[in-house]
Amino acid sequence: MQKESERKSSFDSNLTDQVLPIPIQIFLWKQVSPFIRPKLGKLHEASCMFCQHAPPGHHELKEACKQFEKVLVQNIQHGLKADLTEAIRSIPRWRLVQASLPHVMHCSAALLYNRMRDGNIQTLGAVEAKLLYTLHWIILDAAEECADADYEKGIYHSSPFYYLFSVPTMTLFVYLFAPLCQNLKESDFQNFRLENGLKVWQPMWEFRHPDASCFTTHCKPKPKYLSGRNYRGKQQFGGVFMGS
Repeated sequence: MQKESERKSSFDSNLTDQVLPIPIQIFLWKQVSPFIRPKLGKLHEASCMFCQHAPPGHHELKEACKQFEKVLVQNIQHGLKADLTEAIRSIPRWRLVQASLPHVMHCSAALLYNRMRDGNIQTLGAVEAKLLYTLHWIILDAAEECADADYEKGIYHSSPFYYLFSVPTMTLFVYLFAPLCQNLKESDFQNFRLENGLKVWQPMWEFRHPDASCFTTHCKPKPKYLSGRNYRGKQQFGGVFMGS
């Protein structure tokens, strides 16, 4: 009984570690919204000449990309709402980065897909470049930066899997970008901010996995401890094990 209690306590603790405060969830969905929903009404500046030919709401896209870079990469909370700032400070930075990656991936994939659909694949625009910069940073550099910051604070994690993204997250990356990566060119990354991204895209062009820890680390399934009425404990009678 004691072991079962310890297992349940450990399982509950793991669930608590994965909890994301509501203000952060709202923030992330607000940034994703311009990329996945149709624009209604005049949501962009009438004075912007680019708006005459650009997709509606492109100013919202630019602002969302700025917010992603500001909060995730630069780790700046200045100018955010008080409840959001408090929520970000209440969780580890790495937890915020982990939770943000699927949102950043969906936004990036939506931008690249729209470019491919419209036949505009000559060069990356400012919005795409800024968002891809954030995506590259999360995949290639975020874990090391967060680990260094935790080390300076005296925070240590014994689990070798702590500074990794989940298997479903990396699977989502492959599903989203494998069909799109051939529309990117090496010349798209010939600038200071994006050149590091070649570590991700060059292997994918060659049908290989990128040389980043989140792609190359071996993984193994972790046991799940269920509780509640659907959980059936193992029983033992007279030294004879009775399996379910």
